[in-house]
Amino acid sequence: MSKDKGVIVSFRVDRHLADVLSNVPDKSAFIRDVILRSFYETCPVCRGRGVVPEEISKWAEKRLKVGKLVECHCCRYGYPKSALPRKDAAARERFICPHCRSHGHGH
Repeated sequence: MSKDKGVIVSFRVDRHLADVLSNVPDKSAFIRDVILRSFYETCPVCRGRGVVPEEISKWAEKRLKVGKLVECHCCRYGYPKSALPRKDAAARERFICPHCRSHGHGH
């Protein structure tokens, strides 16, 4: 029985992401890990589909108070305003979420 050497998969990324990935010691392991984790960290509302029916969207907007969200400058996800740093005015203007900050993104 031969050992499975795997399959090479390639994809395009923008220049910024390519620059960020160039700093990762083991790109293949990092990308595999991120992809595998994405299968397990699904949105409880859409269940990983990326879209929801209109009724659920309206329900979620009311619960999340979308107008009171602040957008991460890096990933563009909405976070509650309580996630904003309280004392750092510059960081409040250019909000970077805890996830992006902990992974050194901050684009």
